[in-house]
Amino acid sequence: MIKLIMMVKRRDTLSYEEFDYYWRRHHAIVVSSVKKTLGIIRYVQNVPLEDKKLGDAMRNSRNAPFFDFDGMAEIWWESQGKMIEIRDLADAKKAIRLLLDDENQFIDHTQSLIWYSTERIII
Repeated sequence: MIKLIMMVKRRDTLSYEEFDYYWRRHHAIVVSSVKKTLGIIRYVQNVPLEDKKLGDAMRNSRNAPFFDFDGMAEIWWESQGKMIEIRDLADAKKAIRLLLDDENQFIDHTQSLIWYSTERIII
């Protein structure tokens, strides 16, 4: 299993409500429309809690820095090899372009973080 994790920052032209609506009601449909083409097996949107006290308390107890992301996305594939193999196909390249074009409508990529991971399940 391989995951793409993206800490998402919205474009500064959008309120959080506009960003969240677009992400949930439009972009999720775009991702769903290309999941088979890209071999995506799971897509998750993580949104921040409205009540910031819990996060503030956890951060303060560890002297951790404050960050201000608007959400976190996870996209899962069966394996790294399968993901790479699929990405080279013509239809997949079109699907990736479609996703990127749509992301550019609501995400500030210069302020977002992107990385790949594998899970190490402990419990």
